[in-house]
Amino acid sequence: MTAQDVFEELRFVWELMSADVLFLLPFAQRKGSWRREILGLLLFSVLSLFFLPVRRWMIYHEEFSSIIIGCWFILLTLLIMLYSCFCFQLTTCDALYMCIAGYAAQHIVYVLVHEVAALRLWPGLPEVLWLYVLLSALACTALYSVLHRLFARKLSRCRGQLIEDTPGHVIFYVACLAALMFCTYGYQHLFLFNREIEVLSALLDILTCVMILGIQYSSVQMILYGREQAEIQQMLHDGERNYALSKELVEVVNRSAHDLKYTLNALKMEEGAERQRLIHETEQNIHQYQQLVHTDNEALNTILSEKSLLCDKREISFTCSLDDVNLDFLSLPDLYTLLGNAIDNAIEGVSQIPDPKKRVISLTIQRHHGIISIQTNNFYQGELQFQSGLPCTTKEDPTHHGYGLKSIRYLAEKYGGSMCVSTENHVFILQIMLPVQNEVSPG
Repeated sequence: MTAQDVFEELRFVWELMSADVLFLLPFAQRKGSWRREILGLLLFSVLSLFFLPVRRWMIYHEEFSSIIIGCWFILLTLLIMLYSCFCFQLTTCDALYMCIAGYAAQHIVYVLVHEVAALRLWPGLPEVLWLYVLLSALACTALYSVLHRLFARKLSRCRGQLIEDTPGHVIFYVACLAALMFCTYGYQHLFLFNREIEVLSALLDILTCVMILGIQYSSVQMILYGREQAEIQQMLHDGERNYALSKELVEVVNRSAHDLKYTLNALKMEEGAERQRLIHETEQNIHQYQQLVHTDNEALNTILSEKSLLCDKREISFTCSLDDVNLDFLSLPDLYTLLGNAIDNAIEGVSQIPDPKKRVISLTIQRHHGIISIQTNNFYQGELQFQSGLPCTTKEDPTHHGYGLKSIRYLAEKYGGSMCVSTENHVFILQIMLPVQNEVSPG
């Protein structure tokens, strides 16, 4: 047993477990500390060395070597997958998904370093063990870094579960893992036993693994897109319900303000300093409410009344500048959701600002050349980073946030318009552009 033999056995375990952890860390919640992963690495390293006597035995029984080697690496792969479930909170399908991605990544490194570099380009490379180990480590670092950059952000948004455990899903991913192993082992066999097509077999081996990783990446994209659309639709549905509640609340306030006028007139006939103080305080409250913007659009009145009262409660200055625009082509729930989310986003932006002079929100709605422009301006604190035209959330848990602006963009595009955001001198600017629609309304 040489040092090279030992490394050849350890290499598979180290590379596969590293690839699995690469995908698992941004995705799943760890059940314990790092000790579990370290313990697993030690256990599987020792286990892999037990195969060295089997390899010596296979020298005299070559007819069984292919079957035994194939079964051994399949067993190691499955055991490492099961151990991942011991270290992380995973469903069966998610464990299979991570196992497929990890195996594909590890196998690309194996083909590049062991087959292409060591067996074809430089047959004496394994004998220079330190260089062989270094090349393997560099190949792993380079490939895994690229995959981490591509996958990490996507997987971190999956909220710890990617695929629901159903019999159909489990069978599908088991079949994918079996097909991947069968193809890669078949290409390895061609590489070792048919020198004429070894380059082609290595290339097909790599392309198969790249294709699998591409499918895995695309599936994450599709799952996240489906969830995002479901969140937006739920938000729109909630907007319809919240509009009805807000409308009812504003009507109650309106009735109360109207009734208070008569109550105040009755109180004025009485005497007493305390009574006069209460009368004066109540008149101020009524006057404050009457300063709210009132338009011909019932939904707009509801939104502005609700948000004005909310801003007043949070000591935020809220100003409106409205042209005589017709927003009737927007359905009431859509208008409520559109403006409600825009103002809520501004309220959230200024709520953390300690300076009261900067706790200011301005809303402007105007029409120009057949385009209705809805714009909110507000100060913000800190620095904003943008991705895909939207600011990245600054909250600790980004998975449950960011749908407000996405729902605004969805509604703007629904009515043939657009939404854009920008910053200038620490002022966040949200602008919604809607073409005026007189007769045709979206389906």
